[in-house]
Amino acid sequence: MIRILDPGMIRLKIVVLYDEKCILCQETKKWCKRLDWFRRIQWLSLQEYEKEKHDYTFSSRELRKELHLISPTGEIYKGFFAVRKMMIQFPATFIFGVACYIPLMKKPGSAVYKWIAKNRYRWMRKKCSDGSCSL
Repeated sequence: MIRILDPGMIRLKIVVLYDEKCILCQETKKWCKRLDWFRRIQWLSLQEYEKEKHDYTFSSRELRKELHLISPTGEIYKGFFAVRKMMIQFPATFIFGVACYIPLMKKPGSAVYKWIAKNRYRWMRKKCSDGSCSL
């Protein structure tokens, strides 16, 4: 069992919950792992997360709808805000990640993330055999 926050324990890594059945999520994880030179991200499939009792509870649909990130201090980030938080962890995307924190980027960034998530089946249907990309 992986505990996200144990009482009295300091967690240094960011935990990212992803859908291991989603091809786009798998590809995102693969690319992010290549960029995570300092190993700051701990990847946890939402399927594994749902099997155990954790400090945070999310609905099954909510977890499959967008990427979830839990910071070392316990803050929750979802969707674009999770991606933005990850980008500042990676040296190769740090500057772009910082640019995403400009207040004017919040609306377009969220809109682009939602559009990609909504249309993932359109691009991944050939690789998505079980229909999980169609959520």
